[in-house]
Amino acid sequence: MTFQLDTVFVWVTDMERALDWYATLGIDAGDRYGAWQNMKVEGEARFALHEGQRPDGPSTSVPSFRVGDLDAEMRRLANLGLDPSDPEITDTGAARFTTYTDPDGNQIQLLER
Repeated sequence: MTFQLDTVFVWVTDMERALDWYATLGIDAGDRYGAWQNMKVEGEARFALHEGQRPDGPSTSVPSFRVGDLDAEMRRLANLGLDPSDPEITDTGAARFTTYTDPDGNQIQLLER
C-alpha cells in the first residue's frame, strides 16, 4: 500500500487569532467548513485548522512548509514580529529547517531543500 499526504490538521482554540498569525506567516485562509478552515498552500497536500478544544497531550504532528530561501524567510518574519521558537537552523544535509510555534502551541517548520 502506498500512502500520499492529504491533509495536515492543526487544532486551534481561537480561529481568528490563528488566522491572523498564519496570515502574518504568509499562509492565507481558503474555504471554511464549520469548525474546519482550509488554508492556502501550494501542492497537492492540504493544511487545515480545526477550532475547538485540543485533545489532551502534546501536539503529535509538525507540518513542514517548504520555502525557497530559509534565511530570507526568517528575516521577513522577524520584521513582522514572528521569531522561531528555536533560533538554530537544523541542517540535515538534505534540508535546512527551523521551528515556529503558533499561538496555540502547535509547532510548524519552515524547510529549505
